[in-house]
Amino acid sequence: MAYAIARIKKLKRSNLAGSEAHTARQRETPNADSDKQNIRFIGTNNPTLSLDQLVMEKIGEQKRKIRPDAVYCTEILLTASPEYFRPNCPTQAGYYEQDKVDSWLSASKQWLDSRYSDRIVRAELHLDEATPHIHAYFVPLDEKGQLRAKHFFDGRLKMRQFQDSYSEATEHLGLERGIKGSRAQHQDIKDFYSVVNAGIEPDISLTQLQLQAKAADRDRAQAKKQQMEATAKALALENELKDKRIKELEAQVAFWQQQTQQLRDLALEDVAWELGLNYERERWR
Repeated sequence: MAYAIARIKKLKRSNLAGSEAHTARQRETPNADSDKQNIRFIGTNNPTLSLDQLVMEKIGEQKRKIRPDAVYCTEILLTASPEYFRPNCPTQAGYYEQDKVDSWLSASKQWLDSRYSDRIVRAELHLDEATPHIHAYFVPLDEKGQLRAKHFFDGRLKMRQFQDSYSEATEHLGLERGIKGSRAQHQDIKDFYSVVNAGIEPDISLTQLQLQAKAADRDRAQAKKQQMEATAKALALENELKDKRIKELEAQVAFWQQQTQQLRDLALEDVAWELGLNYERERWR
């Protein structure tokens, strides 16, 4: 079973240079194959134009002063579980079927364009690590051109919509959505790389302690998966009970609305007559 995977990381202005140093390979990256070329498919390849410059040009002049702790950019990371890219040998790190990559890349490009348009200032396909993945930089400008990251990613509902949207864009590839409703926190960038590099065969150059650390990481990932599945089942049952209660309340509301409307439709003279009132001298007595 292969899953569509989408994660975000909110970046303040002080974080832009560090993120770019990694994604643009301006510094040495562990587990990266220097013989493989990554592909920048959105944004200029001009090395003199930094990510910070791209972001600030896109933000432009703001009506309101930008807060010092504001989110200037959101790094979106997209991939799929290894068995999608190499179904016959998911543990063979670095190998992938080109047609699988092409189809997934095309679907991901269309999703980025339809959802975020020209607010994506840079996007790169990374092929030099264990599993193909995309880094895209989104400047969170709302419809009025104001910098508002919370408008897009604040809260569980908006993150669920983000996940649902990417899953729908790639489901025709046979990719499934991750577990809905998990109470577990979203994976950060380090956990994301544990997914990207899943299935790596042991490296004989690693020390015993390093191998033990990798094994511990895998054990933690497996435990987290089991926890997510258990909480998802519990939440599904809870949601089912809530849906049933909502339907019962809706039925009650509909009944009382009907009763209220029937009362409103009664002629006041008839009501007064039934109550035993008499109309004398322009007044009901």
